[in-house]
Amino acid sequence: MYNPRDEKGDELDAKFSVESLKDGFDLIIESRGGSTGGRAPRNTDYAPALVMHLRRMAQVGMVLDDLQVASSEAMRLPESMRQIQPLGYTLPLELASVSDFDELRLAIGRATGEHRTKSKKGGNRTKRLRLRIRWPDASSMSADFTAKMLANPDASEVPTGDPRELSERVERARKRMRLTGATPPKGQEKVRRTSATSDRYIRDPEVIAWVLEESAGICENCGSPAPFKRIDGEAFLEVHHVRPLGEGGPDVIENAAACCPNCHRRLHHDPSRDSLRSKLIASINRLKDFPAKK
Repeated sequence: MYNPRDEKGDELDAKFSVESLKDGFDLIIESRGGSTGGRAPRNTDYAPALVMHLRRMAQVGMVLDDLQVASSEAMRLPESMRQIQPLGYTLPLELASVSDFDELRLAIGRATGEHRTKSKKGGNRTKRLRLRIRWPDASSMSADFTAKMLANPDASEVPTGDPRELSERVERARKRMRLTGATPPKGQEKVRRTSATSDRYIRDPEVIAWVLEESAGICENCGSPAPFKRIDGEAFLEVHHVRPLGEGGPDVIENAAACCPNCHRRLHHDPSRDSLRSKLIASINRLKDFPAKK
């Protein structure tokens, strides 16, 4: 069970769990309760947490396929009798199309209350909900990873030294940025290393994603379009650290440029690379001339 964190990083009292599915996952949200019989209230942030979950899932293009009450009584009923339909919304629902998540939450609450009224045996006194979410990206994630991503989205795209995981996190970050806007990330002033068969720098996928989105498929060094498109249709460019990480350069957007493979190699290996580096810095307003460090 997890408690989500809001945009300020504060933990909400609203426990939830995740169960993996073939093309998505079930999000099970615990309700507010326990305020009678001398028991302390629990899950007191149920309502704002549900709104936050819906909004966050919309930001990465998730689809609400189904909605069910999930109390212990209701779970004894056939699935068709557990399903609820929020008035004014049609399932499956592309969450990105929702303009008012508070209203959606209220519609879900009303539908839950009607279900409780109609069926004493299958009532939902606790308001425990099961949201069936369609999101193909979840197929490559564990339930634990998906839950952590929902609990604290910023933590899901933290820097990593694993090349495959870095690539996956970059793609998720780019999808989110296209839906919500590409706000320049903070990045890392001090870049850590991790040891595997060789030393690797733990890079920030947010920085890579932002720089690639900013370039719009054009090499920021030579001004030419990317030489080809990848299998997924994205322009193939590489993110170059103007002051290399090995020289103490930071992993921030002010030290990163999207380059075609030829320019990337030239910037590293051309005998005139220092001059090329200076020209690149002068041509892009965001770039800064970070000094080399030992």
